[in-house]
Amino acid sequence: MTAYTDSLGFNKNSAGFPANYTDRVSVVEIDLDFAKIAAARSAAGAAALASTDTLVIGVLPKGSFVLSGVGTLVRAEGAAGNIDVGIGGGTTDFWLDGFDLNAAVGATAGYADAAAYYCTDDTNVLLTINSNSIDAARVKVSLAVVNMGAELGSIPNET
Repeated sequence: MTAYTDSLGFNKNSAGFPANYTDRVSVVEIDLDFAKIAAARSAAGAAALASTDTLVIGVLPKGSFVLSGVGTLVRAEGAAGNIDVGIGGGTTDFWLDGFDLNAAVGATAGYADAAAYYCTDDTNVLLTINSNSIDAARVKVSLAVVNMGAELGSIPNET
């Protein structure tokens, strides 16, 4: 198992929220196009993602409270393959567990009971490849996040 932290072929968010007090709830969306990721890794001379590898796909800032997470299949892999999405440290499958990358396009999955995770420090969102090399699928990972203590901006008043 190799643990990767690069962002070859996809955009990794920054560990921050918009400084707007009235906008405390966000949906963090991470678009994972594994064909682009595989091409970018190959072009950079980096190893392809393989079974049991992990990849940091985002960062949640300190003070985040994640209500839930979901994955939506945009393009199927065409072969057996599945992923987990979580935070590491024994909860690598906190939001997605064995998400089938060869299901019907539009398939959505997530844990209904994973409606609570509070970040005490900046926290990596971790993807784990469970089976085979993944190089064709496209998945949108969405996390519903409440800003519970990061920079809040100015508090609006009535005057």
